[in-house]
Amino acid sequence: MNPDVLFKRLEQRTERELYRKSFKAASESQDSLFKKFESKKKEQFKVAFAREVKWFFATLLLAPLMGFIFYYIFANIITDTMIDLAKFFEGVETLYFIIVGISFFGIYIARLIVWALKR
Repeated sequence: MNPDVLFKRLEQRTERELYRKSFKAASESQDSLFKKFESKKKEQFKVAFAREVKWFFATLLLAPLMGFIFYYIFANIITDTMIDLAKFFEGVETLYFIIVGISFFGIYIARLIVWALKR
């Protein structure tokens, strides 16, 4: 057998083996990275869910307090308008609950604005 043909076959064989080994190494590396990111994605979801639950309960605590503050300020500044609103909503308590609801949604709108500015 011709030595040139033999060396060419050996060279081709080693090139194929190197290609297979490098392809296998790259594939395993991508798989391991994908698994790391996939597990982080689940952890990030859990953290984000816990943060939203925390903000929901914080909002439940803050909204009545803010509603009382706004009600008190508006009652002292625009007394006649507050009396008219209380008559319109058929009670002071209903007006207070409406202000609390507006405060609740206001906190979430502020959170959305801050979230959008952070991105």
